[in-house]
Amino acid sequence: MLLVYVDDIILTGNYLAEITTLKGFLNDKFKIKDLGELNYFLGMEVLKVPTGLILAQRKFAMDLLQEFQCDSLSVTTCPLGPLSKSSHNNSSHDTPLDDVSLYRKLVGKLNYLTNIRPDITFAVQYLSQFLQAPTKSHMTAVLHTLR
Repeated sequence: MLLVYVDDIILTGNYLAEITTLKGFLNDKFKIKDLGELNYFLGMEVLKVPTGLILAQRKFAMDLLQEFQCDSLSVTTCPLGPLSKSSHNNSSHDTPLDDVSLYRKLVGKLNYLTNIRPDITFAVQYLSQFLQAPTKSHMTAVLHTLR
């Protein structure tokens, strides 16, 4: 199998001789760099176990918690925190965010995290409905989802 994402390539298979031949061909054409065993790809940690592979995003999640200063806060048990009635309707009772880019950035990164955290999928999808005009309640809720 050959997986290509922009300028990153993963080669895998059961026949080492064929993989070596393909790497040689690619190197002749494109001057590739062989990084050896796959450990990390596109923000996902790849752990080899006897029965296959485990994909994890622990480093990505920890970096995200630090970036939004949530790494020292308590963990939540429910991905979607309570929202006021005004936040559902985007009513004028809730204060709009001064800088919506932070909200959008966090929702986007949480969306990527749903690859290995399906338990937050509904919350992230729900909060992504408010990307156009998020309020402070929405920001509180998305930070709750991160925790």
